[in-house]
Amino acid sequence: MHLEDDPRRPHSQVKSQIDGVERFMRLEPRSRVLDLGCGSGRRTIELARRGHRVLGVDPDERALSLARAAAKDEKLNIHFMKADTRAIPYRSEIDAVVSLDGAFGQLPNDRDDLRCLEAARKALKPSGLLLIDTLNKEWLMRHFEPNFWEQGEERRSSVVLDQISFDFERGRLDNRRVIVDPDGKRTPSFVSVRVYALTELKAQLERAGLTYLQSWGGFDGSAYGMDSARVIVLAERPREERPAKRADEDEDLPTAIRIKGRRKR
Repeated sequence: MHLEDDPRRPHSQVKSQIDGVERFMRLEPRSRVLDLGCGSGRRTIELARRGHRVLGVDPDERALSLARAAAKDEKLNIHFMKADTRAIPYRSEIDAVVSLDGAFGQLPNDRDDLRCLEAARKALKPSGLLLIDTLNKEWLMRHFEPNFWEQGEERRSSVVLDQISFDFERGRLDNRRVIVDPDGKRTPSFVSVRVYALTELKAQLERAGLTYLQSWGGFDGSAYGMDSARVIVLAERPREERPAKRADEDEDLPTAIRIKGRRKR
């Protein structure tokens, strides 16, 4: 489930996103693209409309069912796969990986996010590209105001209540949602997204063995800064790889120093 994936979003906005993806990643015709955390597949389908060979991966079977139905309606040949984004079963086969609309960061912690990036790196061909689009933490911390159970949209006579909060210590944006149907039945759900600043994303990419290339503040090519609501990051799987940095390695300490009793890896 995407915190930002609004099915009512106009198609023109989705089209603008994919325009930016093609421009930033310089996608060749019929590129093999993996949409990581594809949700209901709106961006996956737009990539397929443009002739790319697209694979959508998501752990949510309900969302994937909607994506498959939409692709079938348009007679598009897209493979949607239910899978843990930390364990993508591809090795050096993908030209480009995209993670859009805040799909990255919904795993339980930073270490799991790192495993997701490592899986994406392994799936990419050497010199393959990864693009992440998500909220900008620096902008959010300046502009966020708590939401205390405000009524959102109505869905087929059901009322949607949202409580959105930001945990500054954990760096996570939490959305507690309750859908109240006409009979008064309440269905709760919860989505939590780790919101990264650019420096934090760059550190995670380096740990995963990916090379940071460039960033933007929007799909129109605007510059990233504290006033940009989004951060879009482009990274590359190096052709000549070096070992990825361990998540617990402190580059400020001599490598000879190790915590006593820790088994060597």
